[in-house]
Parts: sequence; structure tokens; C-alpha cells
Amino acid sequence: MDVLFIFVYPLLALCTVIQCSAYCAQSLKHLKNGNLCIQYFIYLLFFLFYVVPIVSQTIFVGYEYEVFWRANDAMMDFVSNIEYLAFVSIFSYFIMKSSKKDAKMQNSSIEINHSITRFGSLAVVFSFVLTIALSGIEVLIGGYGYAYINSEVVNLNESVVGIGIIGYLIVLGNLRFVSRTKIIFLTTIVFCFFWIVGKRYIIAETMIMIICVLGTTKYISGKKMVQYLVVAGAILLPLCFLYGLLFKENVTSFLDYFNVDFSRQYTLVYQFYCDRIGRDISINPYDGIAYLLTFFIPRILWFEKPYPFVNYLTLSLVGQDYVEFESAGWATTCSIFSDLYDSLSILGLVLGIMMFLKMFKRINKEKRTHYKILWIYVTIKLLTVQISSTVLQITSMLILVFLVDKLFRNYVRIDIPNTGNYPMRVEKSR
Repeated sequence: MDVLFIFVYPLLALCTVIQCSAYCAQSLKHLKNGNLCIQYFIYLLFFLFYVVPIVSQTIFVGYEYEVFWRANDAMMDFVSNIEYLAFVSIFSYFIMKSSKKDAKMQNSSIEINHSITRFGSLAVVFSFVLTIALSGIEVLIGGYGYAYINSEVVNLNESVVGIGIIGYLIVLGNLRFVSRTKIIFLTTIVFCFFWIVGKRYIIAETMIMIICVLGTTKYISGKKMVQYLVVAGAILLPLCFLYGLLFKENVTSFLDYFNVDFSRQYTLVYQFYCDRIGRDISINPYDGIAYLLTFFIPRILWFEKPYPFVNYLTLSLVGQDYVEFESAGWATTCSIFSDLYDSLSILGLVLGIMMFLKMFKRINKEKRTHYKILWIYVTIKLLTVQISSTVLQITSMLILVFLVDKLFRNYVRIDIPNTGNYPMRVEKSR
């Protein structure tokens, strides 16, 4: 098996990376040409989180996970890694295949609800005030990540901040009708969120989603779109390097940050490995899915309610037996595919791919900017982080946006060509 991993796996990994790199180049080319189909944005994210780690693993073949030490055996297992390559190749193929159909559905107009824009602004301000109320005014001067380190309501703080970021993205989606002063004010609050919570993935995700929102609403496109993407990447990589230098006092941890924080490879490979050797991760079957479906039920009413799957996964990775009904205080990061695979095995991965294809179609067909932005947010979260950490903020905003949209129908329609560099026509929408 070791011989296969040393000599055969690199060749198969190279074939997968070449295929995915070609898809990545196609995505950039389409975006440059003004084809703003959501699949091209999502594929770039997929490439970063799922494909680049394959390259990293091949180059740094001796890399070992220190904290998540159980992943080391899995990452040297030929069969588990081949399963991962197969998953990456299949999902890549279906993302790009679906884009050819969905690209024809792109709308020549979008509809904006001014009431939703005002609601988004209020959501940003309300989230900021509530975060201060929960953590105390000292979070503003307590240093980077003070709320995360010292607050007893860390998870609630993240949900509140998430609501504020969704509100901010909705405002950006209607940027043509928002004053520069308001944008500067709201952007300042969002930077305060980054300072208060102190999580790198929130900074990275928000930058990515800002570009995605501005692109799908056709505010930026063409060469400018590619320039924004390049600049974002040029900022994020040094940011991780600087984080290690300032807060870990070393520069060698950059690879650790990427492999643990950005990679979704090792969690899935570890799950494939555990399934192969018969090691259980969750306490009971379907724990991950059961939590997502019942997150709103207070634990005081259902004491034996499962915890998020990522908690079980984290403790399994560190070789610690799970203390029943006791939540982990920290966790690794995984995608919705981890929850689905734990509960439904290979069928879960198939259903996950089908779910993403349905969401792509929904986003591409949607004319109303606020719903388009909400579904973009959900899609990116499902792909990049454990949905259990964001299910509260997503559900809350879906309900609130729906209510505001139904109660205050203050719409305008904007006819826009494929590039944001031409004049637009604004009409009252019926």
C-alpha cells in the first residue's frame, strides 16, 4: 500500500490537478468576458479549498498534523486519498457542466427593493450594538479577537456578527442606490467585526463574498472582476503570513494555517479512512444531520440532542473519546459534505452535489438581489465551513428578509448589460 501511495498516487493527483486547473482557467476566462454565472465564482473557491491542498500535500509530502495527529495515517492511506481525488474530479466536472446550461439563464435585469436595503443597514448597526452589549465595551480596546478569547457567548457573538455581514452584503448588492457616506460607515463597522471576533476565515470569506456579490449584481465585471480576484488573493496570503508573525511569533506556521484553516481535504480523507477501518466518529448514526434539523430545539427540552458533527470530528482527530452530551470548546473546520458523508456515506456526497447544482440554478435565475445574495451566502458557507456554526444567522436572516420583502414591496428594476461599464436603465417594477 505504501508503494502505491509513493508511486501511483502522485500520478493520479497530477491528473486531477491538471483537470481542475483547466477548469479554473476556464472560470477566470468566463469572468473576464463578463459571463458572471455563479458556478465560475464557486469553482474558484472550490479550487482553493479542495484542489490546492492536493498540491500542498504532494509538495510537502512529509508534512504532519500536530494537533489533529490522527489525520496523519489517513493522509498516507492510498485508498482514502484516491476516494478524495475521485470526489474532487466528479464535483468539478458537474460544476462546470452545469455552468454551460445555467449561463444561458442569466438575467438581463435585476430587481432591487429599497426597503431591504434599509433593513440591511439596520442589521449591520443592530449587530454591532448587540455584539458590544454581549461582550462589553472593552472589546473595542481589548485587542484583536478579544470577544473570541474572553467572551462566554462566543458562538452567539459569531451568529450576531454573521447577521451583520449578511446585512452588509445586501447593501452592497444595491450599491447603485447607497450613498458613499453610508458605505464608508457600514464598512467601518464590518472592520470592527473583524477586530472584535478575530477569526481569519471571517475576513477571508467576507472579502470573497463582497467580490462575488458585486460581480453577480453586475456592478463590476470583465477585466476589473479578475483584477479584484487577484488583489483579494494577494491580500489574503500575506494576511495569513502576518497573522503567524504577530500572534504566533513565527513564520513556519503558514503551512499549518493553510492546511488546517483553508483545506477541506484532510477532514474528508480522514472520514474516508475511518469508514474503511471501521472507526466511528459520531456517537450515533445521523447525529450531524439530526443536529442541523433540530438546532432550534433548546437543549433543556431535549438533553440528549446531538451536538454538531464538527465537535465529534474534532475530538476523533485528536484521539480523544467523546464525553457524551459534552460539547467541544473548539473545533476544526469542515464543509456540509462532512455532515452528509457521516450520516449517509457515499449517498450523502451524491446528494450534496445535487443540492449544490440546484442552488446554482436558483441563484442564476433569481432576479431579486436580496434573495440572490442570501443564497450566495448559504452556498459559500455550505462549501467552506461547518453549517452548524452559521445555521442560526442564516435562518434568522431568511425569515426577516422574507417578512420585510412581503410587507414593504418598494421595488425598482435595473436593466444592465453584461458589463458594469455601460449606462443602466432603471424602471419601477410592478
